[in-house]
Amino acid sequence: MQKLHSIIWLLLLVNIVKAQSVSIYKTDSFRINQLSPNFVFDTLINYKKETLALADWKGKPVIIDFWGTHCLSCLKYDIPNLENFQTRFGDSVRVLLIASNSLEKVSRFYESRKKANKPLVLPCAIKQAVFDYFQIKELGTHVWIDDQGYIKAITDYSQVTEQNIAAFINKKEVHLREKEKLSAIDFKRYIVTVANEMDSNNVLFNSSLTKYLKGKTTSYPYFLKNVGTHLEATNVTIGLLYRIAFGDSTGLVPYNRWVIESAHPETIKMPPNADFNEWRKDNTFCYELRVSKEKQHEILKIMQDDLKRMFGANVFFENRVQKCLVLTADKNTHIQADKTARPKVSYNAEGSSVINLPFAKFFDTIDHYNQEKIIFDETGITENVTIALDAQMNDINALSEALKKYGLHLEYQDRSIKMLIIGDPVK
Repeated sequence: MQKLHSIIWLLLLVNIVKAQSVSIYKTDSFRINQLSPNFVFDTLINYKKETLALADWKGKPVIIDFWGTHCLSCLKYDIPNLENFQTRFGDSVRVLLIASNSLEKVSRFYESRKKANKPLVLPCAIKQAVFDYFQIKELGTHVWIDDQGYIKAITDYSQVTEQNIAAFINKKEVHLREKEKLSAIDFKRYIVTVANEMDSNNVLFNSSLTKYLKGKTTSYPYFLKNVGTHLEATNVTIGLLYRIAFGDSTGLVPYNRWVIESAHPETIKMPPNADFNEWRKDNTFCYELRVSKEKQHEILKIMQDDLKRMFGANVFFENRVQKCLVLTADKNTHIQADKTARPKVSYNAEGSSVINLPFAKFFDTIDHYNQEKIIFDETGITENVTIALDAQMNDINALSEALKKYGLHLEYQDRSIKMLIIGDPVK
């Protein structure tokens, strides 16, 4: 009788596992359809109990998001979307954040959000063993575990949609695209050669301009000083190619200093609601240029000519009035520096700080979290300072308020700025 019960239980288990059809696009992931370990979390934030075991949530599908307080896309897209979905689907799904940071740092982040009246509702755990088990290399990775504890997919943010979650909850057929495992391209070989070996159709232009190369990382030269005789960029947008080509010795044209004036801006920059994995197939490219030593001082101009021939855009610089942020200081403001302390800078979304470093280092922390805005430092402060801010670094109102403590003011002003204009071809 006991043996019969065991056979019946085994058959039931097999039927349960097969009940939900989750199709995964072809990958080499080795965890899919395996039973997840029963991880036990005892370092928790924003959870009703002191400990949580995955087995506690058996019977409910689970989505795990691996994130960090320094991950801009996590804070801007992933977490808000997950919170909306948790509210939308309620008790029918469990969402757990697992942070790459220390408990202290994540606790401060949650507390700062609460003070800013923007509290996080999702629970968060700290456990390196989970990162190790799923071999998480990039933040913003999501693990899908079904209601029986089986790992069904490891994806990026693009697959976390209302339609996919609803199908996953209701055990309907759902197609989830697995997160790609990326590898760096070998620049000892010409990109055009690599592209040709993968698929000869990838090669679009003899001077090494190819379509998107699947499985290759995005890379480009940020610093253009003494670029030399060799320049390459892989899997980048048309807009970024122009920002490189029209850059100078200080670097490529900043993200906040270009304007698209085209009837088809979606071919130059990804639209806000587009699926990046689909969009990039037709709208990102790999470009490589090699010139002789005699021509290396012309390398960016040659790149401009290449882009003109290939894409035909009318690109030029022009002064435009832009709304900018200007950082100023009260008259006679003097910010003390702890000159006995070891110099240190800390980048944190919930509040950055510098210790015994030039004021420019502190300004960099503001600029880092507000890269879409044009910001000027007109404080005139050059000496070392010690400043610690307790505010969301990308919340201008909160940031401005926190700066007042040091006699600093961050305000919007109109300024005439040299902007890179990318327009349609002139007929």
